[in-house]
Amino acid sequence: MKRFVLLSLLALLPVLLLVALYVVKDPFHVVKPYKGRVYNPGDTIALTINWGHVSIESYKYFDPEGHFDSFIFGSSLSGYYRIADWQRNLPDDARPFHFNASRETLYGILNKLKFLRSRGVVIKNALLVIEDEMLMRRPLDGDVLFVQHPQTAPEVSWWNFHQLYFNAFRRPDIVAYLLCPGPMTDRVLEEGYATTDITDRIEPINEGYYGLADSLIAVNPDAFFTPSHIAQYSRPLKELPCEDKITGPVEALLNAISTILRKQGADYQIIIPPHYGYEAIASSDLYKMELIFGQDRVHDFSHDPDLGTNLRYYYDEGHLIAHECGRLIDSAYHEVTLASPFLKNQ
Repeated sequence: MKRFVLLSLLALLPVLLLVALYVVKDPFHVVKPYKGRVYNPGDTIALTINWGHVSIESYKYFDPEGHFDSFIFGSSLSGYYRIADWQRNLPDDARPFHFNASRETLYGILNKLKFLRSRGVVIKNALLVIEDEMLMRRPLDGDVLFVQHPQTAPEVSWWNFHQLYFNAFRRPDIVAYLLCPGPMTDRVLEEGYATTDITDRIEPINEGYYGLADSLIAVNPDAFFTPSHIAQYSRPLKELPCEDKITGPVEALLNAISTILRKQGADYQIIIPPHYGYEAIASSDLYKMELIFGQDRVHDFSHDPDLGTNLRYYYDEGHLIAHECGRLIDSAYHEVTLASPFLKNQ
């Protein structure tokens, strides 16, 4: 019997060691409790992170002190709509927080609204950044970078959630990188498991930002928008008109989001952002969103011919620079004039 137990332990030893490494390293930041910080000071590389999961954990950690009542929802495109820019358009006592998630879905936004409602939060203000592509994303994504937090999505169990991450962790390249990061750095970067895109962060409001890039763009834009930078992200523009994307199920999700916001009495605004490549929303989809949310609350910038075709407004091929995001916020709240024929009341 002792021999059997010993042999069984020896057989299980590799698995136990792998589990121990997974728990100790917590490479995806989903095992250990969130303690107010994602990156360590000086980090220049990290395994890619599920920012939707971080948003939920960050909210739970900081809300007891922050008492948040105002939220920015959306995908990574919403991440650079700065709280400071939004707050100047809000009541003085507003307590804002970023609730973004990479490749966010309409169902993800709805689940976050339900999550806040379940915690007794009264949403006073909301800014929703809903890009055209979001209208056609499937409600749930099983990728480790985009899977929804089990506490918000009823279809995602804690067991399946951690099984997904443990299976991703078991990739030989990732295990080798955690044990011996130096020689494996190039490998995990090439495979897309890691990133050097380490943003600066204001943790209490879950806001990431590019301090160096923003400084360069403000002082000497040509130092950031170099010919090589432009060449890296340039691509053919989309043909117009754009195809309709709001199907019956999508319309139902939009109506459910609108219902919660209205019942909460929230002052909400919706920005349809520009995207390099001229990925504009179809006119019929825009009309449906205005019917659902109110014409005065939906602000379309996806048709802006300048913002849609000029890479000098973007950090990369899709993320609008923070300064321009601030201008769109002001336009949504105060009709500040931009160089676009599609602005309200222009």
